Amino acid sequence: MKTQKFLIEPNLVDLSKTVINTVLGKKFYELRFNNLLDEKINDAESINFILADGLGFKNLQETDSWLNSNISKSIFTTFPSSTNVALSSLTLANNPGKTGIIGYFMFDKKYNHLINALVWNSENTNLIKNEFYKKQKTIWSTLNESKIFYNIFQPKNLVGTTLSNFIYFSEKVTGYLDNKELIELMSDSLFLENRFNFIYYPKIDVAAHLYGVGSKEWSREIFEFEKLINILNTSTNKKSYTVVTSDHGLVNITKNNKFEIQYSEDIKIYGDQRSVFINGEKNKINRAFKNVPGELINKAELKEYFEISEDNFIERIFPDFCFLLKDSSIVIPKHLKAPLIGYHGGLSDSEILIPIIEISNY
Repeated sequence: MKTQKFLIEPNLVDLSKTVINTVLGKKFYELRFNNLLDEKINDAESINFILADGLGFKNLQETDSWLNSNISKSIFTTFPSSTNVALSSLTLANNPGKTGIIGYFMFDKKYNHLINALVWNSENTNLIKNEFYKKQKTIWSTLNESKIFYNIFQPKNLVGTTLSNFIYFSEKVTGYLDNKELIELMSDSLFLENRFNFIYYPKIDVAAHLYGVGSKEWSREIFEFEKLINILNTSTNKKSYTVVTSDHGLVNITKNNKFEIQYSEDIKIYGDQRSVFINGEKNKINRAFKNVPGELINKAELKEYFEISEDNFIERIFPDFCFLLKDSSIVIPKHLKAPLIGYHGGLSDSEILIPIIEISNY
């Protein structure tokens, strides 16, 4: 069976396991790859792990950011290269086919529900209460069992959401309003003694979606993030080590390469706009996508992009087909009309390669 490169080469899950093993000071997770991080991290008293949403390796390399000088290597994110998929894989230390979070939008075949798997409205939260999800073990429960002091920082508007509660499943989640408040929180005596801090930082992604990679608004957010990292690195007397990575990069899509598609109600289109999941009859799908540049693959072929759980539950949410778009294009299905510039979810290097950035104060 053909195996995709992001499953056989170092990826975000491997990095997560490496970081947590280092925090624990022991080999808890079996690692596929050694030396993902500099050995210097072993001397750290505190470790910060930051996921900068949208900070793709290729995107960052196109800037003159000083962060580039601290990139130790590039690795792969998940497939699809979407935020909720990547965050779930990072915190559950497993690839999407085993976590059950396989796309930005998912579809529950049992109840015929389209699910926004980023915000999870009240109509379909029962899916996440299924035993398949309830038995997942997070890196946070592993840290709790070892009595490691840690904290999770994310924007205030995300605290308490269904996805947040699922992937963090912890009382140790602190919301921040802006960079200033995040810095103040990280300097608080309550958190200064933490062995480990995880920070989710979404602002770069938002700017890329709205204004495009390379825009002045996007460049400004890169600069603000640089300042944040510099302050965090110098704000403590403890030996502090910071690992920065991302969930994906983005590609700019022009208006001419945005394809609105027409399809009947018996065709279900969801997933991502660059890796499109579809349920329905193949001949009807082909008609809907006849003018869209890309490739339609069936369920068996799509499973080669995932490490599929042996649990039968996965069939309930797994699509019949997937349309993989060419690098410069997206589709606009009926449920998504937002006029964005930057997109992700596909398989281009700009979307799927992410950096490992390592910075220390010692």
